Amino acid sequence: MRALITASFDAAAVVHEDWKERGSIYFDGAEFAAHIRDVGADVLIVEADLVHAEVLNGCRLRMIGCCRGDPVNVDLELATAKGVPVFHAPGRNADAVADLTLAFMLALLRHLPAIQDAFRGGTVRLDSAGDYLALYTRFTGAELGGRTVGLVGLGAVGREVARRLLAFKARVIAADPCPGEIPAGVALVELDDLLRAADIVSLHAPLTPETHGLISRGRLALLKPSALFVNTARAQLADEDALYEMLRDGGLAGAAFDVLGDEPLRPGHRLLALPSVMVTPHIGGATVDVVRHQSEIVVDAIERWLRGERPRWIANPAVLDARV
Repeated sequence: MRALITASFDAAAVVHEDWKERGSIYFDGAEFAAHIRDVGADVLIVEADLVHAEVLNGCRLRMIGCCRGDPVNVDLELATAKGVPVFHAPGRNADAVADLTLAFMLALLRHLPAIQDAFRGGTVRLDSAGDYLALYTRFTGAELGGRTVGLVGLGAVGREVARRLLAFKARVIAADPCPGEIPAGVALVELDDLLRAADIVSLHAPLTPETHGLISRGRLALLKPSALFVNTARAQLADEDALYEMLRDGGLAGAAFDVLGDEPLRPGHRLLALPSVMVTPHIGGATVDVVRHQSEIVVDAIERWLRGERPRWIANPAVLDARV
């Protein structure tokens, strides 16, 4: 067999065309199918390229690997009908996103963005002990230890965030209607109770029809004005307009966003003008380690499949029944 890989991947005896190095994504299915045929690929491993009907009907693939937690760029129904297994990589970026989440919390609690802005803007005066005392008072922060942190969603990322928070001696509560493993020390509560109690709210739920708009304007009103809000999951989970208004008018102490309703992030975005807000351009999973994680997960799935074993992560398990 011969594999074509367009995802970020550790290459070994494959045709490796990293989409990030290529600088483009295959949106044209006919073009992508022709390229797959040209290289003679039996196995396709993607991250962002679209694998829809034109690709699946335009070439003969034996398996597909998708380096994402949710393979939304692959037509699973058609792949299943053709008996093509689709392997995916849940949790590939859980550590990376959890690290960024904790970085956001610590930076907000210690006023790091405001400190940097003050010194870079040249507005700080340190001509006397009184100047230093005023600066010290202005930027006195808080520790994670002793804070109540509410996690909305306790999946792979949420669990890793919880474990990090517990190491910082925070009190961790979580809301999840279908929790799997619950780390020791985490208390499950109802969502509205979480929003009322938390000093920091952090979103880690998947985006589904049930969770779209979950953190509504009405629910945001339950938050304490001193609370901090962090979203490294999906923008559509929360009412961004309501969040902006609350942050602008002092209804929230601060917030950090890695995801926005309008992406990619542009320099003139309204949230960037608020001094209590940090924004990053959807880079929660942007670490070199994620490439290694997703490579290992997908390769393990392919090796298990070739040995006749059940892969750990398969997005269309119905093909297993047809295989028997």
